[in-house]
Amino acid sequence: MARALLALVALCALGAAATAQKVSTDRLVAEVQKANLHAINQELMAKGIDVNTPDSSRRLPLVEAVRTRDPRVVLALLEHGALAKAVDPASGSTPLALALQANSLPIARALLAHGADPAAKDRSGVPARSAAVSSGASELLSLYDAKGAMGFEAAPGAWLKADKKGETYYWNPSTGESRWTAPPSCAWQRVTVQGHPVSYINTMTGQKLTSVPPALAWARVTAADGTELWLNWAARVSSATIPAELPADLAAELARTANARWYNAATGEFAYTDPKYSTAWRELADEVKGAPYFFHVETGETVWTAPEELAWTAMTDADGASFFHNTKTGAVAWTAPADSPLAFVRDL
Repeated sequence: MARALLALVALCALGAAATAQKVSTDRLVAEVQKANLHAINQELMAKGIDVNTPDSSRRLPLVEAVRTRDPRVVLALLEHGALAKAVDPASGSTPLALALQANSLPIARALLAHGADPAAKDRSGVPARSAAVSSGASELLSLYDAKGAMGFEAAPGAWLKADKKGETYYWNPSTGESRWTAPPSCAWQRVTVQGHPVSYINTMTGQKLTSVPPALAWARVTAADGTELWLNWAARVSSATIPAELPADLAAELARTANARWYNAATGEFAYTDPKYSTAWRELADEVKGAPYFFHVETGETVWTAPEELAWTAMTDADGASFFHNTKTGAVAWTAPADSPLAFVRDL
């Protein structure tokens, strides 16, 4: 009994200590409402503060920031980890819905770039996107529908990474912005799981892709004058230093495979990704049957026989001439089809 009582006392003490460690956001919300940037940044630097914790009146700091209609205040919170997709416990509204209602387009854009979901509903079941009241807001939503949060990212190479007193920070020379947390374009990670297709996920916005996002479309190349640099083959820009968008492991891998590219004889174009990724189909192995199967990374479809794009086979006729035969359709071609991995030749 005595031991049980002591354990209970200890548990209560731990709970009290945990509660005591929580930093109130009352002062932060108060400064946010006044749009006092200096004071806001001071509050955000307080030890133990959680920018996603409501104040004592159940008001979320980010929602109050949106109400100020000052993009600088909103960005200050987003850059310190405020969740763009959060729901205000006091009003039941989402930050994006409030921004669209007020037609605060720069704020709406920043929220979408940081992972806000236009389909998220408020307490009444109304989605945020229904609050759009202008053609400008509709254009933002159309861009989101086409590309997701990625559509609002900075161009590849726009952000640089540096160290200050042993801490990493990011800065954008074009806009003059700086931040301690990674901007959305620098939050992409490649996910590889044995037996599964490669995917890419943005750890800030949650967006997931099955093809290389522009932010990670970098290759290590050697210029004609012998200079080694980084080339973003999607945006056609280069960098002398390791791009801020690249995770350390991916940068190291690309450095080991410098100048790797493939030439497509059918189109006359170069590709910097392995031709096996030229279609959405991936050949995988069934662990139970021990047999290969094919998975479509965009639709989720699976088939046991090679799909048309992967069914081309290089053959030689009786006269020694090379041709290509599609075992799926029976089609024959003298040159490899442009969308087939066989059309690519490693350029050395």
